[in-house]
Amino acid sequence: MSENCESVQTEKERLEASIKQWQQERKHGQVFWSAVHHSALFGSIICSIAAGAVVQMDDQQMLASALTSIAAVLTGIASYGRFDRKWRSNRLSRSEADRMLVDMASAKPNIDAIREQYKLAIEKHDAEVVGDIDDDPRQQSGSMP
Repeated sequence: MSENCESVQTEKERLEASIKQWQQERKHGQVFWSAVHHSALFGSIICSIAAGAVVQMDDQQMLASALTSIAAVLTGIASYGRFDRKWRSNRLSRSEADRMLVDMASAKPNIDAIREQYKLAIEKHDAEVVGDIDDDPRQQSGSMP
């Protein structure tokens, strides 16, 4: 019986370590994609506003054209790259990892149930990044943070 307890504990430790690593990766992804998404979004806005101001100045047509082009490129890259989806998916997945770690901390965690939640969270994360935003099951269930 002692052997069984040790193997369960080892299994719990391995699962917990894996979830913690996944949580940290999602946290880093959340920060990275947030920075990329917001930089592209606000960079585009700032360039557009600056182009509008610069066009009013004499002999600044080239600068205004460059700012307008940069704004268009940033908007295109942000749209095509879907940075907002990656940022959002990492944020939601990190929250799921947080919940799983809370369950792991209970006196008698249900390792099998937590393992299934973990596998589902990984699948959801991948689907959110590559799939259609309307297919996000978390959005439909109303569990948005």
